[in-house]
Amino acid sequence: MELRHLRYFVAVAEELNFTRAAERLRTAQPSLSQQIRDLEDEVGTPLFVRTKRRVELTAAGAVFLDEARLVLAQSQRAISLARRTAQTEGGTLTIGFVPAAEVKIFPNMLTAMRARFPNLQLVLRSLTTAEQRTALLDHSIDVAFMRLPADDVRLSLEVVLQEKIEIALPATHPLAAQDTISVHQLTDVPFLHIAPLHAGSLHGVIESFLAEHNISLRPQQEVENVLTLLTLISMNEGFSFLPDYAHRLLFRNVVGRPLREPSPTVGLAMVWRTTDQSPELMTFLDLVRQSLTMATD
Repeated sequence: MELRHLRYFVAVAEELNFTRAAERLRTAQPSLSQQIRDLEDEVGTPLFVRTKRRVELTAAGAVFLDEARLVLAQSQRAISLARRTAQTEGGTLTIGFVPAAEVKIFPNMLTAMRARFPNLQLVLRSLTTAEQRTALLDHSIDVAFMRLPADDVRLSLEVVLQEKIEIALPATHPLAAQDTISVHQLTDVPFLHIAPLHAGSLHGVIESFLAEHNISLRPQQEVENVLTLLTLISMNEGFSFLPDYAHRLLFRNVVGRPLREPSPTVGLAMVWRTTDQSPELMTFLDLVRQSLTMATD
């Protein structure tokens, strides 16, 4: 027995006319008649007395009508409660990120996420790649935007961006006057870089690029984050290699220039716990994919 059988029965019982009941239900009368016969077969007793002139409830039909109305009312109440709960339930989705996500991903999709889940609290945490890996595994964050690697069987990932590496240097440096800069011109310029622990795959990409061109640079200082790096560059302490998102973060006295050589790229990965299949997280992942697809169209 299905709810539709009960709805059909109640309509006929209230109209006491199969034609009017069929019109009310927007179905064909032969189909309605067959549904009622199927219901009576399942109940095991006639629910209506049918004559050429009228339709009447049997005694069993009258009892069944009260219970059918109760079941339909209860089912509608269950639907309403479920919808109301979905609309009002709160919760938190905590997002870890490196600056590239803040610049290239969040502006396009956080508004859509808030519209989809108006009562969901989105918590943004700026963390290094190493910190995000730890935070995912100890459930401090729900999704991460980080540099690779994320080689843990408990984690799933998608590479969502491939960013070109560019040069950031003081605006007052003579090389800043050039439209492009060759890596061979940088051998005497102090080299500032983010520590390998915090840089993730960015460190390896730069090391491979320098080795490919047989270049040895003059290391000046190692820092933990991009903002410290840019501060040192603005103080004329040296230059660095950074993904192209950093263009939008440069201080007024720092410039970005493309490499003259074919530029290496570094990936930004979206990472989450494989076992986490919450609707909020799944929707968030889909919105990120959609926003990036729209950005590239």
